[in-house]
Parts: sequence; C-alpha cells; structure tokens
Amino acid sequence: MINIEIKHLKKLLQKALLYRLMTNLDSFLKEANIKHSRLSLATGRARTWFNDAYNNNEDIQLSSLTRVLAVINSKGNIEKYKLSDLFDQKILQITTLMMSLGDEEPEYVPAFIESEHKLFIDLISDWALLEDNKKLTFEEKEHFKKIRIMLDKEEKGKC
Repeated sequence: MINIEIKHLKKLLQKALLYRLMTNLDSFLKEANIKHSRLSLATGRARTWFNDAYNNNEDIQLSSLTRVLAVINSKGNIEKYKLSDLFDQKILQITTLMMSLGDEEPEYVPAFIESEHKLFIDLISDWALLEDNKKLTFEEKEHFKKIRIMLDKEEKGKC
C-alpha cells in the first residue's frame, strides 16, 4: 500500500490551486493588454513583483489581488469579467478537496485519491509543470510520484 502523507498532499493541492489561480489572473492581464511589469508598477510595487509572484507560484494577499483587479479595471470595465473566470470550476474542486482532506484518516488517503480519480489525473499535469519549474520540494516530488504510480495502477486495472 502506498503511503501518502496528508500534509504533503495538502501542499501539493495548494500549489496546484495557486498555479491555476495565477494562470487565470494572467489571462485577465493578457486580455486587458497589461504587461507584468506595468501591472507591478501600477500597484505600487517593484517592477518585477507580479512576474516573481507568477513565476514562483506565490500566494499573494487579498489586498494585492484587489490592487491587480483595480489596475485591470483602469484599462477597461472589470464588469465584463465574471468571478467564475478567476475562480473556475477546477479551482473550486481543488479547494473543496483540500477542505475535505481535513476529515480523512491517513490510512484512507489512497481511497480518497481514487474517489477523485479524474481530478487527480488533471492535477498530474499541473504538478509536472511545477516540478519542471523546480517549484516542488523533495517531499512533494516524492508524494507526486506516489500519486502518479497509484493512479497509473488504477488506470491499468480499468483496461
């Protein structure tokens, strides 16, 4: 049986959540034709602030998010954006998963992952990108490998 520690699974889920959220926010910036450096300066930060946060998959503060949205609004009407464009279904699924993980006993984590098979299959690509960009710790990489092995075994069992 594969041992998946809840604390490392939570960290992996949080990194996937931040990756998707920052990617959605970057889409807003592209649509508004705002470069990362211009956004950073317009929010009163250093020129590289947003680019660093985006590339390093940082968990920006709510006040920073509202500054970003204010700059986007200055380029055009923010009303054309929907909250669901930023916090899409996948982000909400990941968040729900993170909340329900707190109720799981360690021995049931593999069954928990298997019960959310489709979502975890989607997350594999996010974690692979984060791993390629050296954004996962050693422990997170090890747990990512374990999850991938477990999902691969499950896929092969369906054939």
